[in-house]
Amino acid sequence: MKYVIGILTLGLLTFTACNKHNGCSRSEKAVVYDLSDSDTCGIVFLLEDGTYLEATNLNEFQKWDDGDLVWISHKPTAGASTCQLGEIVKIRCVVPREF
Repeated sequence: MKYVIGILTLGLLTFTACNKHNGCSRSEKAVVYDLSDSDTCGIVFLLEDGTYLEATNLNEFQKWDDGDLVWISHKPTAGASTCQLGEIVKIRCVVPREF
């Protein structure tokens, strides 16, 4: 019985150690940019590696302001780019971050 509890505890620790405790699994740091001054652009997300993300389902999430720091989880999807700036993605999760 002690071995079962030990294995379960080890499994739980392993699982939670990979979680960033931000509510988004497999998320990345991003900065929100509001490019709506342009005729065709709107909100885009800039990842730490310099990649811009254009979301097809942004209306499913809260409104973000220019410069907001977020954790974002996404997957590639088909669609037309309105900004011709970055990857077209479907957002799985986006939540605010502190720094």
